[in-house]
Amino acid sequence: MAQLAMLKPTVDHLMDAPLDQLLAEYNIEQVETRVIVDQGFTGYMTVGKSGRLVLAMPPNRSQAEREIVTRSMLGTAFGVELPDLPEPFKVSVIEADGEPRQVNPRPKRSQADEALRRVRGGQA
Repeated sequence: MAQLAMLKPTVDHLMDAPLDQLLAEYNIEQVETRVIVDQGFTGYMTVGKSGRLVLAMPPNRSQAEREIVTRSMLGTAFGVELPDLPEPFKVSVIEADGEPRQVNPRPKRSQADEALRRVRGGQA
């Protein structure tokens, strides 16, 4: 998901602000959808026709799950690097070619990738 062109929240704000406050502050519409039937799929975030972020989650999920997943999705949408999610949660973005790319937890780099990153001065 492309980063949004609005004031970027801080890590502390995304992690500590009440969830309802974050959703209102960033004008995010939260909807329950029965379309998601896979118990392992917690939800998705998309940009609606109006340009507003829409967070869709299935009903009957725990408040803890909603908190964890929503905050992580917001971090991804706003380009804020948050701590890795606990198991079993994962956040992926769908690339332009339609393929998913896992962004949280961050995929582990191989030693060769890490050495190359250091040689390039921190650039991957």
